[in-house]
Amino acid sequence: MKKILSFLFVITVSITYSQTDKKKPISSDTSECLTITGNFDGTVKDLEGNYKAKLMKDNKVIDEQELKVKKSFEFTLKKNMLYAIRVEKEGYIPKLISISTTMSSKIMIESPYKFNFETNLLSQDLYGHFDDDDVDFPVALVSYGKKCDCFEYNRDYTAKLINRMYTNLLFGSGTD
Repeated sequence: MKKILSFLFVITVSITYSQTDKKKPISSDTSECLTITGNFDGTVKDLEGNYKAKLMKDNKVIDEQELKVKKSFEFTLKKNMLYAIRVEKEGYIPKLISISTTMSSKIMIESPYKFNFETNLLSQDLYGHFDDDDVDFPVALVSYGKKCDCFEYNRDYTAKLINRMYTNLLFGSGTD
C-alpha cells in the first residue's frame, strides 16, 4: 500500500511539475499603436475657458492635459491595452470614451494608427434628466476593426445611448 501511495505521489508531482513548466509567461506586444486626438465640435460657440482630458488605465489617471476649449488633446496609446479618456469641464457633465487597443500579434505597425473625434459636453444642470448609467458609462467604444484595418467606434452602442438620453431629455426618464 505504501508503494502504491508513493508511486501516486511521484506521478502527481511529475504531472504538476510538467504542467507548470509548460506555462511560461507570454510576452505581449505593447508598442505604440494609436494616436488619438479629440476636440469640441464647431457647434459649441459659447464654450470658453479650459477643459481637461484625462487618459486612464485601470481606473487610474496616467496622463492629463489641460487645454483651451479651442485646442485638441492628443494621447499615444500602446497595443493590447484598455484605456479610457475622460473629458471634463467645470459646470458640465464629464464624457468618457473607452478604447481597446487589442490587436492580433500578426499586425505589424510601422507608425501608429490615427483616430480623431469631435465631442461636446452637456450642462451639469441637465444631469437629473438622465439615468446615472447613461452619463457614467462611456459614450463611445473605440477598438481596432479588422475589416477596415483601422480604429473605429461602435456606432450602434453610441446611437442607442444618445437616443436613450435624447428621449429622457424630451419625455423624462422611466425611473421617476
